[in-house]
Amino acid sequence: MMINWTNSIWKTSKHSAFTDLCEFADKLFVSFREASDHMSQDGDIRIVTCDLFGKKINSTTLKMANCDLRDPKLTVMPDGKLLMTAYARCYDETGKWRHSRSLCWFSQDGLSWSSQHWFAEKNWWIWRIRWQGEQAYGFAYKRAQQQLNLYKGNPLRTFDCVKPNVLSLASHGLGYPNESDLCFMKNGDAYAVVRRDADSFTAQCGFSKPPYNRWQWFDLQQYIGAPVIISHGPENILICGRAWLNGKFKTALWQMNIETKKLILKVVLPSGGDCSYAGMVRYNEKIYVSYYSSHIDNQSHIYLAQLNL
Repeated sequence: MMINWTNSIWKTSKHSAFTDLCEFADKLFVSFREASDHMSQDGDIRIVTCDLFGKKINSTTLKMANCDLRDPKLTVMPDGKLLMTAYARCYDETGKWRHSRSLCWFSQDGLSWSSQHWFAEKNWWIWRIRWQGEQAYGFAYKRAQQQLNLYKGNPLRTFDCVKPNVLSLASHGLGYPNESDLCFMKNGDAYAVVRRDADSFTAQCGFSKPPYNRWQWFDLQQYIGAPVIISHGPENILICGRAWLNGKFKTALWQMNIETKKLILKVVLPSGGDCSYAGMVRYNEKIYVSYYSSHIDNQSHIYLAQLNL
């Protein structure tokens, strides 16, 4: 796998981070959070539209008063609309935290967005959703419980917990599972990769068959932060995320064989310091990856890369 190009598509004085990527209408849409810093209460969502060569076309923002909007994710719905999900930390007028909850918006063109729609339970973070037919699935986590729950539905209508305690410290002896992604193969089998931030800190790979209420878990034996995954033929999955390599954080891409659960490091993208939180899509036999990194001037910027398979 080779890197064709890597473009810096957004540089400002603000902290720009936590990206996602979607192909829509033959364009690339990159979403990310803009704020004063990593944990400030003033996070807005910016969406940058690029052509397939990484040239910026336009951008737009979504804002909400007294809300820190975090980790926006993009998917194309079965009816063809573009859907954005995010997690809002909500505060009162004095800056005191009230609650947090997932929310979403939809768009017909990627430029004009609907009003927000709240979904799922308060204080359970739906990290990312993936569509299987007419239904979306996603894992939610809550740090205090050290537990993942599986949700199903349509975020614009109902999105309910269908399988609690899919992975947890209490049931599996694996502490603090959190950021995750799902991938559905052509035969309907589901695979998941989950970050953990406790005990061994090693990521877990999950496997389940329809209706996805029984999961097997395998230890990937290394840390992967904010994983994003896509299928790569019938036997492999590509995983992109934050890696700990030679004592430094990098944004890396691995190939995982679904039978052996073995990882092969394929590419390390130009990155370092505060970095990663990637989006990844396959389009026209190319892999596109969005991510953020602070390796140039110690300030986080947004990058878009194209890779050959």
